[in-house]
Amino acid sequence: MKGTVFAVALNHQSQLDYWLEAFQQAPYKTPPKTPVWFIKPRNTRINSGDNILHPMGEEVQSGATLALVIGKDARKVSKQNAMEFIAGFALANEVSLPEDTFYRPAIKSKCRDSFCPIGEMVNTDLSAPIDIITLVNGKEVDRWSTKDLVRDACDLVAALSDFATLKQGDVILLGTPHQRATIKPGDKVEIQAEGFPSLKNTVVAAGGQQ
Repeated sequence: MKGTVFAVALNHQSQLDYWLEAFQQAPYKTPPKTPVWFIKPRNTRINSGDNILHPMGEEVQSGATLALVIGKDARKVSKQNAMEFIAGFALANEVSLPEDTFYRPAIKSKCRDSFCPIGEMVNTDLSAPIDIITLVNGKEVDRWSTKDLVRDACDLVAALSDFATLKQGDVILLGTPHQRATIKPGDKVEIQAEGFPSLKNTVVAAGGQQ
């Protein structure tokens, strides 16, 4: 998994519910009708066992999710054929600073060093809903089901490949609920789901101001 990491906002029903009133106001005046994409650049990527860097003076939130991994180049893929282009799935953590608006891309919130841990890929078609569980220092702090996603993995591959050629090794993060767990230096964060190796990371204070 050395490719580009794409991520989709507002893909959990709780996110749409939370922002519904705001979406009725200017400049939106309507909820988004297509996926809202952003990218987790290379500096954000870490593996299980690596440290999540906590920027000084900031609130940092854990966003447990699944990452789908592209198995072969995909362009203009239909939803019906999308599974042919998915190599498997992995647990991921879309770490972020809190967001209070969608008026502009959240680069400073989403793209900090180490803000995208991704675990080991599992060869599965994700045919049944699964629970994504977050533990902080061994205590469960969040649990959500993939059945609450607005668009499933095949929908996302079809939507993204419609305008961008996806390469083998590219990753798409499937989205997170509105409610996130706040994490701080010293915390041990573990993401779990049945059939997947756990994704484990320790939060440490980032050296210097970011």
